[in-house]
Amino acid sequence: MKKHKFVFVLILSLVLLLAACKGGGDKKVTAGGFVGGKEGITASMTIDSASGATKVLDAGAENFRILVNLQNKGEHTIPENDVVVTLDGINFNAFNIRDPTQRNVAPLSGIRIEAGKKTNPAQTIIPYEANYQPDEDADRTATIASNVCYKYETISRVKNLCLRKKITSPVSATACKIDETKAAENSGAPFQVTTFSERPGGENKINFYIEAKNFGKGAIYSKDYLAQGKCLENDLEKNKVYAKVELTEFSNSANLISCSGLNGNSGFVNVIQNSIQLSCSLDTSSLQETSFETPLRITFDYVYKDSASTTITIKNSV
Repeated sequence: MKKHKFVFVLILSLVLLLAACKGGGDKKVTAGGFVGGKEGITASMTIDSASGATKVLDAGAENFRILVNLQNKGEHTIPENDVVVTLDGINFNAFNIRDPTQRNVAPLSGIRIEAGKKTNPAQTIIPYEANYQPDEDADRTATIASNVCYKYETISRVKNLCLRKKITSPVSATACKIDETKAAENSGAPFQVTTFSERPGGENKINFYIEAKNFGKGAIYSKDYLAQGKCLENDLEKNKVYAKVELTEFSNSANLISCSGLNGNSGFVNVIQNSIQLSCSLDTSSLQETSFETPLRITFDYVYKDSASTTITIKNSV
């Protein structure tokens, strides 16, 4: 009898486990908070030609298009002209490409939640009209690459920063905790906060430590990088992110928060080995006596540089 009961319980447990695994479609999300994800713009390249696939004719015999396909899989909406694409790896004169650099002519909306589901990524195509001029002796292949730079933003939030005027004073057992590591929420983007910890720093001061990381395969550049007009390597602008740390319930965050290396609560931070560290302090002398929790927002502004490539077959038309 006990054996039959054990088998029944085991089968019931398996049924419940399978039901839990099936719950929720691919695009369903919980209400509230950020959509999340560790991507921004994803890029791919295709060739649009009459010869089909990735084949084109040589000797000026065929007009074709090089297409850079962009999808915004993050939460930041990118306005027009804030994506710069520069072709690479080929002789532009040979391919009769007039301008290897182009910008997006339409905005790319960020992913959001509608009716409990994630919206599809916004898409656009950057087209290049081309025509291969030289007369090849035989068929050959070439690799066409594109550098994709886009201005992006990450919003990270710690929703339960614990504050009170006198940090060292006794508190009730139910008061929020200052000396602990807290969870950080991130908007969908390739650069995100991974660690946040809060510690007492004195009678009227708390210290907090922030670590953020680049989760993508691309590189971080200064938020002003697009001003150069091309998406190419530039060591002077590379590995710089603009950070701003603020309390969303206070209008005087700049007077309360000071972070090492920043101009008070905002400024540029160097990205070293794909991550940054920020040590900040917060003056609590003007706050209320009783403990309370309040949201802290960290905003990162940057240009993200990624790439895509495709192979093209140049056919001898003679």
